[in-house]
Parts: sequence; C-alpha cells; structure tokens
Amino acid sequence: MKGITSLSLFLLIAACGSDNKQNPDAAKPIDAAPDAPPQTLGPTPDLALPCTDAAADVYTLPASLPAMTDQLRGDVFRCAKTESLSTYKIDTQITAYNANMGGTTYNAPTMVPAVTGFWSYRIAYRSERNTVSNARAEGDMAAYLLVPEHPLPNAPLVVFGHGSVGVAPACAPTKLDLSAASQDQDFPPMLYRLAGAGFTVIAPDYNGFSYNQPPGYFNAEDEAHSILDATRAAAKILPSPPAKVVIVGHSEGGHAALSAQSYAKTYGMTGDLVGVAALAPLWSSMDLFAAGATPAGQLTTANNVNSILYAMEYAYSAGELRDGTGHGVDVFQTAKQAAAKDAMLGGSCYDSAKLQALGATPADIFDANYVNIVGTGCALGGTCTDPLAVKWKAIWGQDRPAIDPTGAPVLVMFGGIDDFVNPNRALCAKAKITADLGAGPTTTVKYCDDPAAAHRDLVRDKSADYVVKWAASLTGAGADPGACDPMPSGTCQQIPKEY
Repeated sequence: MKGITSLSLFLLIAACGSDNKQNPDAAKPIDAAPDAPPQTLGPTPDLALPCTDAAADVYTLPASLPAMTDQLRGDVFRCAKTESLSTYKIDTQITAYNANMGGTTYNAPTMVPAVTGFWSYRIAYRSERNTVSNARAEGDMAAYLLVPEHPLPNAPLVVFGHGSVGVAPACAPTKLDLSAASQDQDFPPMLYRLAGAGFTVIAPDYNGFSYNQPPGYFNAEDEAHSILDATRAAAKILPSPPAKVVIVGHSEGGHAALSAQSYAKTYGMTGDLVGVAALAPLWSSMDLFAAGATPAGQLTTANNVNSILYAMEYAYSAGELRDGTGHGVDVFQTAKQAAAKDAMLGGSCYDSAKLQALGATPADIFDANYVNIVGTGCALGGTCTDPLAVKWKAIWGQDRPAIDPTGAPVLVMFGGIDDFVNPNRALCAKAKITADLGAGPTTTVKYCDDPAAAHRDLVRDKSADYVVKWAASLTGAGADPGACDPMPSGTCQQIPKEY
C-alpha cells in the first residue's frame, strides 16, 4: 500500500479476510473423510487420556464439571478422533486453499512438500476468563490437536492462534473439517504446514466459542489465557509432550500470540516458551474499533460488513467481560440492543442482512455517547476527560499490553500490501514494542516484511515457510532461516490516537 488517501482507510478494521466475507459458517461438518491416494496413515496413536467422544459431543459441556480452580486450568474434558491427512492430502489441501484465498500468482508460489501426515483430534479444555471479579469466570474452548505420524526430532509444541472468523458458535474454527473441500478461510494452510513439517500443534478456538459464553474478541488477557492454557491441555493429553513451546498467530491470532508473550510469566503455562511469531498482528491501538463507529470512518453496512461487525464484537466483548454479563449491549442504542447481539451471535458469522436491518451506518447502531464521546472525542480527537472516555482509554491500553522485555524472543512479520494491518499500523506496532522493551532488554524482536504480500499471503507462501523454519531452529530441530526483508522505515501516523 503506497499511501493512505482518506481517513476511512485508516479506520477499515477487517482483521482478516476480505470485507463482506459471507461464508465462514458454510464449513462442512467433521466427517473423517478418507485420504486420497497414493498415501494413507497407520493406526491412530494412543493419547494419555481416553479419546472416545463423538465429534459433536466436543461442543457440549459435561453436566457436572468440578468447580473451577487454578489447578484445573487446561483440564481436558472432551476428546474425539477426527480426520487424518497424508502428505499427499496435505499438499493437495494447501494448493486448494492457496487458490481459494485469492489465486496462485502471489510471488509465483512454491510449496515446501509435507514430510509427514498427521492425525487430528478435537479436544475441549477449561480456562479462566478475564472477568472483573477476583474469582475469574470459567472459560471453555475446543481445539485442534494435530499429531504428526513422523514427528520432527527435537521440535517444540506449537500453539497456533487463528485470525478473526466471527464470534457466533457456528464460526468456531474447529468445526471445519481439515480434510474437506477448501473454504474461504485463512487458518488451515498454516496448520497444514506446521503439522506437515512434523510439529505437534494445538490450535484453540479461544474462550467463549460454542458454549454460550461471551466472546473475548481482541481482549488481550482473555486471548492469552486461551493460548497459555492450551499448553497445559497439551501436557495433559499427550503421552510425551514437547518440553519447549512456540506460539504462532496470524492477524487476531498475532494479537493473541503477543498477548500471551506478555502474560506468560504472570498467568503461567506448561513448558518453556522459546519463541513467539506474530504474522500481521493487529497491534496498533485498539481505539480504532471506536473510531470505526464514527461518521469519520465512512463505513456503511452496505459495503463494510466485516469492519462494522468487528467494531461491534470488540465493544460487546469488553462490556460482557469487564462490566459483567448482560452489559455487552450497553454500547448499542437501547431499541437495537437485542438485534445487535443477534447480528453477532445469532447463527451466521458475517450476517449482512441482520446488520443492514440495524441501519445504514455504525452511528445508527451504537449508542450516541459511545460514538461521540468515545469515538469522535477520545479516539479521534484526543479529548478523553469524560468518565466514559476514561474507561475506554484504559481498556484500549489493557488490550495492547507491554511486551515482556525479558520474555521469549519474538518474530513479527508484515505484508507490504496488506490493506488491513497496513504499513502504517505495522509502524505503530513496532513503535509500541520498541517502547515496551526500553533500554537493555534481553528479549530479541525480529521484524520481517514481505513487500509483495497482502494480509492472507503471510500464511500461504514463503513467509509461512520462514516461520516454520524459524520455529524449528529455536530448539535445534532445524537450521536458522537467516535474514529476512526488513521493515521499511517511517513514523507511525496516529490516526486514530495511539493509546
């Protein structure tokens, strides 16, 4: 992207995919479809816990779980054997997803062939939410668990964080059959590459999906809990879990990965965190969600379905978790609160019809005080003295926590023609991380840029391959991939403000 030509381009906040994306909820049910020839896998390996649930049961909470405690974080309460993929099938799926995600002309893609097939499971585990009370509410989530047939020696466990997919129960990523026909989704290619290279992978849906619990969309601490408790779940279900851990995330998942690096020491985890890779992380100030609700954003329900829904989901999540159950709708106009909630959670992932029924612009949906005081006054104007603005300014800061200057090393990758995490947002992310590290950090941060890459390209071609190699190099499972293209120089333009 060569330049920003209007304020509206600053405020476009589609965190993954193309705007008005309609089909994530069209994913096929888990069916354990047979692999195509010429390769098949051997018998499914045993796990440390029984794995006898039906796939559909994974999304049903048991009737009598013991009361949640810190000691129960990561406890696995469901496990189902699901699809398996051979190397032939992995390579076929990557090719199909590359085509479905916008063609195959990007950098004349080449594919590093898979060296191993993998077995897939759906597990469900317990976590804790970022709620206001001292006794945190329980959170639960499903996750992919991918176990390679031929593990890469000395490879770390990889926890993968997915990008935005909508927050309705139907949108839970694990409901997608990895062996089925390709969908308009960002996350599967990275899962195929990691497991096909020999990594054991756990990829959670994040807290709240599928169990009628509030979403935690871009709530940094809530996302971090999901990622960090995935390491505990893996340790409890794998017979011999890797001792070292690498976290990889794309888009919202990049935000989750960086948040996990920040909270790893205080919240805890199982294993030694040796690296965090964030691909196209939205790590500019979270006030952009409020700015997107203002007339200055120039967003319409006819043309910007994703951007408006993401702004709604962020505000709703903040209210539900930080103000208490039932308060997520407070940011919407009173007469439209029930319909706004239904547009986000009522069944479809990106329901343009329900959104358009709410009005023509975000200002027709959000409460006027949120639009004027929080969005226009504080996010865009810098006037944050009203108590409502003070509250939201604090939330935006909490949802972009400081990187731990003595924590795990970080790899951050951006795309030069990314329309969503655009070059300016990349510069703002770098400026924030640099300020967090301060003088004399022990944490190293490596910034990479792919000048020809758009948002989705980072999980489907050479950048994804670079991350796979980097993750392996951290534990001696592979050679260091060497230098990458550096980020362009420049200064973060603070529109909206950087809080």
